Amino acid sequence: MKELLIRVAVAIVGIPLLLFVILKGGLFFYLFSVIVTIIGQWEMYNLLKQKGGRPMPVAGVLSGQALLAILYWGFSPLLGLAVVGLVLYIFGYEMFKNDGSALINTSATIMGVIYPTMFWGALLFLRQNAHHVFQADYNFSGIFILTMFVAIWICDTFAYFFGMKFGKHRLFARVSPKKSWEGAVAGLAGALLVYLIVYFQKIIPINLEVAIVSGLIVGVVGQFGDLVESWFKRDAGVKDSSALLPGHGGVLDRFDSVLFSSMAFLILYFILQLR
Repeated sequence: MKELLIRVAVAIVGIPLLLFVILKGGLFFYLFSVIVTIIGQWEMYNLLKQKGGRPMPVAGVLSGQALLAILYWGFSPLLGLAVVGLVLYIFGYEMFKNDGSALINTSATIMGVIYPTMFWGALLFLRQNAHHVFQADYNFSGIFILTMFVAIWICDTFAYFFGMKFGKHRLFARVSPKKSWEGAVAGLAGALLVYLIVYFQKIIPINLEVAIVSGLIVGVVGQFGDLVESWFKRDAGVKDSSALLPGHGGVLDRFDSVLFSSMAFLILYFILQLR
């Protein structure tokens, strides 16, 4: 009961904040992205250390933030030079450090730049640009991103409760023993339901084809992202990526489905742009 109350209390504070930054967009969402990715990188580097990696967190964080800055502010020679300089520093410093495996250490540092920062960068790009491909105003992008979050929440909720009640066939026992195929299918149905409601109620101007593909992205790719994060944690021998959010785990625990779904939605964005 105490853990449930803590989870609810965190949600009461966190959800309105998340809604605000998503709908407001602009600098608010960018600054939120900076905070989330820095914490996410810190969590990822801690997981990597559990497996013997010796990443360079400062260089990794600075590299990731330079890439986020380019996505938000646009490319500039100074930011481009910063990225190149940081990459050269990572390889050069590791070469001369001679502390453990150079391959593992360098890979660990770069991994923290890719996951979560580049994955979240896809979300930042979509928040800034999704409205262009649908020929809508800037507010469309906020509703588009918010719909993705709602679909992920509904997907998780359907998968959890339906899996608890009817789950008999394990989805991937080696990675996540409690997840079932029955729950996964229910989660997919929940995600599709959200997008079909959005389409039929004309909440955002998307066609039926995009609504169905969006539901499939959240229901399949999003759940895959959840499995990947469980896989990472199991390999590192930890329950949560961190204890930052009481009752909820860390940033990577809360946004694992978002990270993978955002990359898939970015691919959809470019496909629609080419049509």
